[in-house]
Amino acid sequence: MQKEINIVHYWGGFPIIATSKWLRTLALINKCAGNGWNNWLVLSKEPDDLSLVEPFVKAGCKIIYIPRSKGNFDFRGIYRNIIFLRKIKCDIFHCHNDHTSPIIAALLSFVPVKIWSKLSMSSAYEKNEELSGLGRLMASTRITCWCADQILAISDAVKKEVCEQVGFERKIDVVHAPVPIDKYIQATGEGVRKEFGVKQTEFLIVAVGHFAEVKGWDIAVEAFAEVNKQNSNTKLLLVGKTTSKSFYNRILMLIKNNSLEKNVVFAGNRSDIPDILNASDLFVFPSRSEGAGAALIEAMAAGLPCIATNTGGIPGIIENGCNGFLFERDNVVDLSDKIIKLIMEPELKFQLINSAKKGLEKFTIEAYVENVFSHYQRLLKENNL
Repeated sequence: MQKEINIVHYWGGFPIIATSKWLRTLALINKCAGNGWNNWLVLSKEPDDLSLVEPFVKAGCKIIYIPRSKGNFDFRGIYRNIIFLRKIKCDIFHCHNDHTSPIIAALLSFVPVKIWSKLSMSSAYEKNEELSGLGRLMASTRITCWCADQILAISDAVKKEVCEQVGFERKIDVVHAPVPIDKYIQATGEGVRKEFGVKQTEFLIVAVGHFAEVKGWDIAVEAFAEVNKQNSNTKLLLVGKTTSKSFYNRILMLIKNNSLEKNVVFAGNRSDIPDILNASDLFVFPSRSEGAGAALIEAMAAGLPCIATNTGGIPGIIENGCNGFLFERDNVVDLSDKIIKLIMEPELKFQLINSAKKGLEKFTIEAYVENVFSHYQRLLKENNL
């Protein structure tokens, strides 16, 4: 008789809206449940919108709330997770974010299969900044990699970072960040421009992320200021939550100093991203550090020409001049020049869109689920489970 498999999907956070991460986790849990496995989803706290957990419960998944680790080595958090993992006799522990303390707990609980999905990059690594003091040891990353049986890097650039910092190349495989491609292709964008007061004749530039310095929205606003000087029939739409209040205030000051109050629109946190993208004319992705860039793939699926920073995992998605444009990090002039080029050359815009649609197959949620599940099966087999 085949052993019953108990798998824990450890988020280290909680859902705010139904993002691509939310969708791929749900699809993965449905796959596991369809194979008769018992699923647990660990969140740091109960989401404000409880409807976000209902599909998981419907799939037979148990929802557990364990506070996020306080620092890289949270002994109380380790203890809490040990109690939980031993109680359910966990066979597979898949850590999707907060990692060192939870994966230490999995090791001490004798969980046979321990997986870490590395979803982001270190901005210091991308900028070639020298770490000082104990930071040079990369203790948290090194210990997580040592404890894990498998590391799933979200892009080739993320894998390269881990290998160069701490090694463990034999444990690392690349599993690309997926998005629900069809959802973005089929969106209509109806009513979006009217809601934000954007005329059909205006050229709408959109950025999706959140108000944090790493997302580079200050670069987007500064570049847009130059674009708007040359073409006043343009608007910039910023979509995402206010993660950093100080950075939000900095953006407000940039807008005021450039007299752009009527041309820059804040959309806040939204659940209708596919429609917003479909109603726009151009997507900019000015991140200073980016492991993969799901928002960029979503924009390409929605049929938008894209301009993104030449950093992290982004060059693995965009080939400059072929399916989009890359600009150098923090280079306002480079970004504004490329925006103006696409406004002035509509034929080039459609060439980029058509090229982008041809390379989306590897980013589907179905491809992601099959890839990850194959790792589960292989690791279970190696442990005679």
